[in-house]
Amino acid sequence: MKLSLVNQALTGITMLLMDRNFNTSFFEVSGGGDPVLYQHLFWFFGQRWPLLILILIMHCSISWNILFKEIVTMNISVNNLPFIVKILFTWNNQLVTKNRDKESNLVETSVTTRASSYNEKDSENLFNEWLGGLIDGDGSLLISKSGYISCEITMSLNDEYALRYVQNKLGGSIKLRSGTKALRYRLHNKEGVINLINRINGKIRHSARLKQLNLLCTKLHIQLLMPDKLHNNHGWFSGFFDADGTITMSCKGKSSNPQLTISVTNKLLTDVIHYKEIFNGNIYFDKAQNGYYKWSIQSEEDIKNFYSYIKKCPSYSIKRKRLFLINEYYNLKSMKVHMANINSAKYKAWNIFLDKWNSKDDDIVL
Repeated sequence: MKLSLVNQALTGITMLLMDRNFNTSFFEVSGGGDPVLYQHLFWFFGQRWPLLILILIMHCSISWNILFKEIVTMNISVNNLPFIVKILFTWNNQLVTKNRDKESNLVETSVTTRASSYNEKDSENLFNEWLGGLIDGDGSLLISKSGYISCEITMSLNDEYALRYVQNKLGGSIKLRSGTKALRYRLHNKEGVINLINRINGKIRHSARLKQLNLLCTKLHIQLLMPDKLHNNHGWFSGFFDADGTITMSCKGKSSNPQLTISVTNKLLTDVIHYKEIFNGNIYFDKAQNGYYKWSIQSEEDIKNFYSYIKKCPSYSIKRKRLFLINEYYNLKSMKVHMANINSAKYKAWNIFLDKWNSKDDDIVL
């Protein structure tokens, strides 16, 4: 009896390996496979009478005379039994999978399938939160005098990657603004703007942008949602940081330690106070440039905490290059390589780090 299950086990493993390595869909729901095929197999081979039948099948053949009035003999290979089990015995367990919605169908799937399904949903929500923060900082929601609706986001040339990311999700166009070193993303077709509003509705919190969103929602007969509650895994922070944030390193002399600073500036205190509430730091008012509020962190603990957040809620602007150099910065700083002899290997490592830090090349390997 036990030996009769060896071929079935090998076949099941082969099917699983083909799913994982050759993109077949024996068990994958997304490709039309049956996630509870394992359950059917164990149920089938756990009964006594099916095993007796299988033993007979292994030594006999099935013959019949239906269509052509002649005997047709057919040998059933034991290696193909899992496929037959899937067809013949699924009906007996219909209550397991019948009348399930899309969410509950994940109950019997593999951990990989469940994780990818939930991660896709979380990824879309994270993008919407990030987009809300980006528009709060660098975007605008417009209605022209002729009544046409549009969304515009303006960023520097080095931030083209972020705008392309938005374009790949929503469509729209990206053009170089004349006379400036900046790119402008524009979305103006009605269907695209409605999609955008549905994504960012409830995730916009800048006072001016909220008024603009309200006008668009009124015109399109969409109910305006108030901003959701911010938390330490909310994508809004990374989006607003991509728009109005900076990460800098200062070093006054070779004998002094370099100082890392992460900051966010805005003319409204209400837009930067959220960073202090979640990531600590300080806020001060700068009277330069008609006055603005600036939130900043400098301690290693606070900066590493912000870096941990960025790993969960990614930045898509050029600032991400420096953000992902934070750990290397602290490792080199602890070895005091910036104070090493100018001809030493340590000082060379520091110069290599500085080249990566100051590089604007989007293809640099970190």
